[in-house]
Amino acid sequence: MKKYNCNINKMRIAKHISFFYIEERKKYIYAIIAETRKYPYKTDIFIHTNTDFSLDLQDPYTNGIISIVSHDLSTIHPFLLTWKCRDVLKEQQEDYDIFMYIEDDILVPKEAIDYWMKNHTDLVEKKYNLGFMRIETNERKEEYITDLMSGPLTRPFILNNRLFCVNDRNPYCAFWIYDKKEFHRFLNSPYYTIENIDFYKTREASAIGLHGLYTPWYKATVIPIENGRLTDACRIYHLQNNYVNDNNDGSFGSTKFVDAVHFPNSE
Repeated sequence: MKKYNCNINKMRIAKHISFFYIEERKKYIYAIIAETRKYPYKTDIFIHTNTDFSLDLQDPYTNGIISIVSHDLSTIHPFLLTWKCRDVLKEQQEDYDIFMYIEDDILVPKEAIDYWMKNHTDLVEKKYNLGFMRIETNERKEEYITDLMSGPLTRPFILNNRLFCVNDRNPYCAFWIYDKKEFHRFLNSPYYTIENIDFYKTREASAIGLHGLYTPWYKATVIPIENGRLTDACRIYHLQNNYVNDNNDGSFGSTKFVDAVHFPNSE
């Protein structure tokens, strides 16, 4: 396990990444590290991989540590790498205030962390999950939602006199984040192991956390509405941009972020 520079902040985040080593995909890891430098809380990054490798950082990482954790996959299916972080997370359950898991090409901006800090507590207390939208950007810099198919979301939801939209279509975003209290509940639930996650395949099951469509943990996944559209702060980014298209054919990456919501009865 290799470690790089350390800094101390009040609140601590454990950010876990599954990275099956491919040299050309290291650029995504570097982008993730660069963005994590901006987080307002000390964030330790744990990169779970199938082989030992080195990071060639142009600038030192000063917002925590980076640990490269190698796993022997010789006797198991390589997709199970995405579950190898679970034992480490269990060991860390008292060491951090916030726990995150991302796939190796998911960029979670500082603004998305601020958004989660601002909104998640009230929603979790009411048994709702705060949603994010995974975004891809085409050559014209237009933003499309990777996982929202078949047109816009149409269900409004009001909590504490605030308007939200229900994502009952596809809340998957290759990322989850919990505070210590919710993580402890997750850890002691039936849904911490792969056997009890319905609908999703091996890798997706690890990245859906508790908010899967067929996991009876939250009542729904909801996202705040601002100025008649999804709040910009809910955006996280799929760095591969391999789904985005302009065909509007109902497939992955065909709905623009600005067109993600339409409440028919509000017209």
